[in-house]
Amino acid sequence: MKHLSSSKKLFLSEVAEAAKTLHHANRKLPIGDFIHTIRTQLKMTQVALAKRVKVPQSTISRIEQHRLDPTLSLLTKIFDALSCELVIAPMLREPIESICHKQARLVAERHVKYLRGTMHLEKQGPDKKLLEELINRETEILLHSPGTKLWDDE
Repeated sequence: MKHLSSSKKLFLSEVAEAAKTLHHANRKLPIGDFIHTIRTQLKMTQVALAKRVKVPQSTISRIEQHRLDPTLSLLTKIFDALSCELVIAPMLREPIESICHKQARLVAERHVKYLRGTMHLEKQGPDKKLLEELINRETEILLHSPGTKLWDDE
């Protein structure tokens, strides 16, 4: 696996930390609740917001009531009309290295399973220890080979 430069690792780490902080702070509130809260704190009516966004008032109402999932484009316009920046950040569920290792192991297990099936047909079934060694070796090869295709077998 090609290793990230230290500046890219730092960037991903900073984005991940900021995303975790945001995720914790937003308390999983639906986007409509954010819009409603900001709008009411600004003492703005749905009609005024709708006019600023150039959409019908019913659109704002439906978003705030969780009956409409707005597009990213519409959200950007709404938050711009509310004097806000819309921030979208990916939040990794686990470190990139861990994700890649799990995927490499899955691919390796598939390759070894195929090999094991072929060996069983020839009545040369390997023992569990050998299979585990083969899987571990294949995993490491996948992780350290340039241009590996970890995601192509799915």
